Amino acid sequence: MLYLVTTDHFSRSSPRTPEETELLHEQVTTSIEILSKLESQGKILAGGVISGQRRHIFIIDAESNEEVTELVQRLPFWIEHEWEILPLETWNHYLDFLTQYREEMGLKYLI
Repeated sequence: MLYLVTTDHFSRSSPRTPEETELLHEQVTTSIEILSKLESQGKILAGGVISGQRRHIFIIDAESNEEVTELVQRLPFWIEHEWEILPLETWNHYLDFLTQYREEMGLKYLI
């Protein structure tokens, strides 16, 4: 199954200590390294950082919801980010569904 994953760093109103800033930098760097490795292994099909933002978007190819949960929660910056994970249907599956449904309903067009 394919999943569209969007993550955005929490905004924090209070300033961070230098130690917190250093830890956050390490979390982000390590997380990006992990995501890059997963992409080279074919687990992440595409993705990247939205230009000029702290948002990350990628597509994961996973066997289950549980696998996606485990993958994102292993990222060091998981706790510092808000996440949205959406399961995707393939174009072929959706086209097959539309064709079958149209035939079942006896329609020439399905709009």
